[in-house]
Amino acid sequence: MTQVELNSIQLGNNGHPLVMLHGWGQNLQSLQPMGELLATRSQVHILDLPGFGKSSPPPEDWDTAQYADRIYEYLAAQNIPQADILGHSVGGRICIRLAAKYPQKVRSMTLINAAGLKRQRTLQQSLRSQWIATMRNTFKLSPLYRDELLTWHSQTYGSRDYLNAGALKGTFIKVVNEDLTELANQISLPVLLLWGEADTETPVEMGHRYHSLFANSELITIPNRDHFMFQAEGAHLCSYYVDKFLDRLSIKELSR
Repeated sequence: MTQVELNSIQLGNNGHPLVMLHGWGQNLQSLQPMGELLATRSQVHILDLPGFGKSSPPPEDWDTAQYADRIYEYLAAQNIPQADILGHSVGGRICIRLAAKYPQKVRSMTLINAAGLKRQRTLQQSLRSQWIATMRNTFKLSPLYRDELLTWHSQTYGSRDYLNAGALKGTFIKVVNEDLTELANQISLPVLLLWGEADTETPVEMGHRYHSLFANSELITIPNRDHFMFQAEGAHLCSYYVDKFLDRLSIKELSR
């Protein structure tokens, strides 16, 4: 893989390594308040994913497998034989890919409002989605004003993240179109799922589906919390559950 420079910060010097990955359009600062709380028990590494924050962008359109490869390289460079990993939203996608591809490098995984499963849609929503896709395909074949029609379509129906993706649009399309169902079904390591019940971007039903897919998972849903449930005072709430989860892992290891 072409070397992509990663910006990171390390908090705390004791305990098991914990690697934290932010969501799309964010950077390591979004997870730093929670990382600072967890640094009392873990050696915390918070990364800017390639293309975000101060990390250099991918040299081409990446999918989550290539992002996972780069995190694996980071673990090797830091001499981390095995880490706990935590990911929010798209960062959760990358965690799942990393745990499936390099299980020997991952002790446990915490997913906060993770993406990676196809959304369940009503019949009306499915028909609307098909209509939007058909319209775009028709515009692609238009002999007149093709580019203008496609631009209008993207600006009208494209998501906020897609419209703001800039040079990462190709990567965004690859990443969001992945369905990680089969990968999740292969993972047997301990998984903590934290979900805001008011999340509209990755609805809580995804958390329940992930819970059924992972062989060894715990799901905690929190009322009145949205997609960014870890922000502000939510950092204390999320770190409390993560701390308890990691504590139980350590106790189990000591009892062996």
